[in-house]
Amino acid sequence: MINPIVLRFTFLLVILLPGKCKSAPKSCTINLPTSIPKKGEPIYLNSNGSVFRPIGGLTQLNIGDSLSIYCPPLKKLKSVPCSRKFSLESYSCNNSSQSELVQTEEECGQEGKWYNIGFPLPTNAFHTIYRTCFNKQKLTPIYSYHVINGKAVGYHVKQPRGNFRPGKGVYRKININELYKTHISRFKKVFGDKQTFFRKPLHYLARGHLSPEVDFVFGTEQHATEFYINTAPQYQSINQGNWLRVEKHVRGLAKALQDNLLVVTGILDILKFSNKRADTEIYLGDGIIPVPQIFWKAIFHLRTSSAIVFVTSNNPHETTFNNICKDACEMAGFGDKQHGNQNFSNYSLGFTICCELQDFIGNSKVVLPKDIQVKNHRKLLQLPKPKQ
Repeated sequence: MINPIVLRFTFLLVILLPGKCKSAPKSCTINLPTSIPKKGEPIYLNSNGSVFRPIGGLTQLNIGDSLSIYCPPLKKLKSVPCSRKFSLESYSCNNSSQSELVQTEEECGQEGKWYNIGFPLPTNAFHTIYRTCFNKQKLTPIYSYHVINGKAVGYHVKQPRGNFRPGKGVYRKININELYKTHISRFKKVFGDKQTFFRKPLHYLARGHLSPEVDFVFGTEQHATEFYINTAPQYQSINQGNWLRVEKHVRGLAKALQDNLLVVTGILDILKFSNKRADTEIYLGDGIIPVPQIFWKAIFHLRTSSAIVFVTSNNPHETTFNNICKDACEMAGFGDKQHGNQNFSNYSLGFTICCELQDFIGNSKVVLPKDIQVKNHRKLLQLPKPKQ
């Protein structure tokens, strides 16, 4: 006969043995990009309404913490608490989230006004993804301004590229998309049928991103870069050549530093070509949407008070480049011998140099955003050397 006291003790011993019961999770994991729905991606915010910034491929939330998600044009945010049943990928929107472009009266650059690109929230706040300083009279950007999250570089949510949008009231009755489609035939009228300045497959004008989509983590952010005010006409050979290498180097720099970088990307001067009579300034339209001579990208690292500026010519036909500064690429870790196939040695893909900030500002006369203190960034921002 079995003693009931012994049986009770044995039963208790079994259920209390280590490993026989599941402990409650102490945190929730957000895995990029698999935790993000492939369709209907919402906007992700912290519970206090601030921007949610992942800290890598895996981001942990403590039990009791929460994220806020928003699906425009709904009237309220939805709280997603960290609990045992946490599953961020199960939350999606019925429709894709369309970013908006809002003009402000705040002046910037030279003869520009700030435009905020992002999403209006039901809290009456505006979730700004990046800003563009734009000259509405000349229909040209001066620069765009955004932040790269260095800890999340390489973990962005891959999205198919969408179509570029003009934004309400920016280009008035001008069909900028049509100007891009027809520019080669237009320049044949200017330079003659035998002109060689513009021709396919590579020597045509593409929509050159200022704040590029891959610098952003989420699909909603990436699609927000697809406004025309965040572009300038750029030769396709350069867009896919040395300018693309500049963008990759900047992301690599952010990843190596594992820190946020402030990025200002702009244009300078107007490209000129000679016909039989004189030099001709190049515009995409009749005296509007100038084709820049130079694209530049200034990078700021606040923690080390350092900066660097990449400068790329937008003329694939030139054989010499009038440097705007003393080239500091090798000193900064971006020299031709330091990066193999990702160097700037092929000049037909766009002459590219690196500038110290003070040198660039002194020669270009660029007026940077007011919240960037040029005098505080006197050191050259350098690519950290790999750890042995």
